Amino acid sequence: MTEEQQQSLCTLIRQLGKQAQALRDAGLKVDKKARQDFVSHADLFVEEEIKGWLQAHRPEDGFLGEESGLQGGEQGIWVIDPIDGTTNFILGMDYWCISLAYVSKNTLEIGIIYAPDRDEFFFACRGQGAFLNDKRLRLREPDAEAVVVGLGRSSRAPVESYARTVEVLLNAGIEYRRFGAGALMLAHVAAGQVHAYYEEHMNSWDALAGMLLINEAGGRSNAFLAENGLLNGNLVLSGCAEVQQRLAALLHTG
Repeated sequence: MTEEQQQSLCTLIRQLGKQAQALRDAGLKVDKKARQDFVSHADLFVEEEIKGWLQAHRPEDGFLGEESGLQGGEQGIWVIDPIDGTTNFILGMDYWCISLAYVSKNTLEIGIIYAPDRDEFFFACRGQGAFLNDKRLRLREPDAEAVVVGLGRSSRAPVESYARTVEVLLNAGIEYRRFGAGALMLAHVAAGQVHAYYEEHMNSWDALAGMLLINEAGGRSNAFLAENGLLNGNLVLSGCAEVQQRLAALLHTG
């Protein structure tokens, strides 16, 4: 991607965040995909606008969108979650974001997460670091007795499994937070606001951008793209390197 394309794409993401806010404030049309799983007119609008930009500027690439599925490309795949945390977004909470990642030859290359209500723009490019509003992010290991972990709960995993995870963490003296937007919580791991993120199953459009941010900030992640994680999703365990290793042992993730 050229520097000009990068700047153009980042500008577009910022504009779409503002437009999503405007659509919400004007009154949203919301459809139900499944229990506690919603899609709004803003989700569909943002995804189509990103796809339109990609078709115009990166026609050799494909894309995988949460709402529209996969269209293959010759070079790489852009993975789009137009609004992660749709329920939060609909309810007027600020914990939601646009998430976009670029994968080429099974390698994460670019990650962008934008949280408009919080004025937080995260960007990472492989080998070039991770940034929040142009400030470079560098992870530091917390004191072992002060670890706070972000959790996600997937409808594709048993409730009992999530409950066991909470029990294991609390018994180990580890606190947890769950805010309902896994992509943004991964970004907040990269920013040092929590020390790791764990979810038994995430889709690639929720996971990839944030995992690259964490890696580029000096953290460690599991091999999400293994076993066709791009299309099928996978477990996510990503965070400060020592915390991530400790959690892997506690939660028996390998």
